[in-house]
Order: sequence, then structure tokens, then C-alpha cells
Amino acid sequence: MNRPELSIVIPYFNSGSFIERTLKFARQQINVDFEIIVVDDGSDKRNKEILSNYLDQIDLLLTQENKGQGAARNTGIAKAKGEFILNWDADDYFESDFCKKAIQVIKNDNNIKLVTSIGSRTDGKKYSESLIPAGGTLNDFLFDNQAFGSALFRKSDWRTVDGYDEAQELRGFEDWEFYIRLLKEGGIAYVLHECLFTYFRHSESTTSKIKDTRYNKRLYIYKKHQELYKSNFSSLMEDTFKRLEGERKSRSKIIGAIDYRVGRFILKPIRLIKRVLR
Repeated sequence: MNRPELSIVIPYFNSGSFIERTLKFARQQINVDFEIIVVDDGSDKRNKEILSNYLDQIDLLLTQENKGQGAARNTGIAKAKGEFILNWDADDYFESDFCKKAIQVIKNDNNIKLVTSIGSRTDGKKYSESLIPAGGTLNDFLFDNQAFGSALFRKSDWRTVDGYDEAQELRGFEDWEFYIRLLKEGGIAYVLHECLFTYFRHSESTTSKIKDTRYNKRLYIYKKHQELYKSNFSSLMEDTFKRLEGERKSRSKIIGAIDYRVGRFILKPIRLIKRVLR
């Protein structure tokens, strides 16, 4: 096999329900020489057995104890032969022409550090919505991620910024932090204005699992890049108070909801009885 132009890196952690579909779409990428690398990040026995059924569709299978998605990506990219890397989460998929179009764009402009596209978020059943990442420069990424975690970039740039941060306290936000470093010395994240990506939201997805710890992860990023945020202090304060106001409005909306008021009404006598019995 000639040296591939692209390495598709798929972290796999108990993703047996999705891997058949993922490998099918990965194999359908057109007009590009690629390899598929799957990194089994400490899956259980049942999911290892499921993965073993698809070894003929995988060019390189790497296995490690569970270290998290960032570590799995680093493991796969380190072994990748391609000039370009496409991170591909095991429960998502790209349309067959994404790689061709993304590589064409990044090849033609050295200022482009990252390529993503419009996407569709779905639960695979009734729920579906269109998501349009903003992309842009470092300034656009300071307070929110503006690209999907599954995206394409140069391996040389990954090496230059020392790969993904593997800290456990950052898990789920490692994409955003990686993009900050990728863009820190200049360049842009480019958005293909076609819906070429489908992102599945389900109870086992990383996004669902980290909901209650997202502020701790944000704080980790702010501290790690504190010089960057010090130089953007005014914008940091504006963003912080905007988030606080958003939280206040969300709480007010919940408190004003009929279900909340009915619940308080029902629980009120129970609370009074508890006070009397103390």
C-alpha cells in the first residue's frame, strides 16, 4: 500500500452499537487515498468482541487501557502515515465527499489550520437540527468551540502544538482546547457550507456525560491559557456576566413553569409537617 494522503482516526470506547455504520461511511470516502486507524480505549469484553468482527475494514487497530478520547486520538495520530488527519468519533459519520472537499480546501491555503462543515445533530429517531459552526480565528474560539470535534487538520500542526491535552479534568473539552493552540499562532478554522457531517446525541455521548462539569473544564482552559485571557480581560468579563445572566434567566423560567409551581404547592404541607416533627 502506498503512503496514504489521509489518516482517519477513530477512538473506540464501548461503541459497538455504532462501529459498523462508522466504518461503512469511512470506507465510502471518495477521491482520496486513506487509511483507517481504530484505537480501542479500554472497551469491555462485549464491545471488543463486536469490534473484532470488523478487523478486515480496519488498517490498523491499536489497543490501550482507558485513558480518554484525547489520549486515544494522540495514540492513533502518532501512528498515522497520512499528511492529513481526520478525527472521526465512533458514533458520528461524514458524507462520502467530505474528505475530498476538505483536503482540497486545506491544500490550497496554508493559512487554514482546520476544516469542518455544517452538520446535523440527531438522536437517530425523531429529533434533528442543523448546526452551523462559525469557524474563524483564535478570537472566535476564545470563549466557545466553533468547530466540531470530528474535523480535519495537518499532522504536522498536531505535532507542532504537542497534540491533545490528555488531562482527565479536561475530558470532553479537549477539542476546544486543542483548537485554541492550533490557532494561537495564526490561521483560521474553515467551514464547508454544506451539511456533510452527522452528530449523534445520546445518553452515552461525551457531551451528555460532561454537562454537570462543563464549568470546571472551562476554568481549566482559562487557567492553562491565562496569559491569553489576561490580554482579553474585558471580553472575558463580558462573556462571564453574559453566562451568569443566561443562567439567571434559565432559573427564572424553571421557577415560573407550572410544573415547578404545582410541585412546590404539593410539597409545602410535607415540609411544614417535617418542621413540626423536628
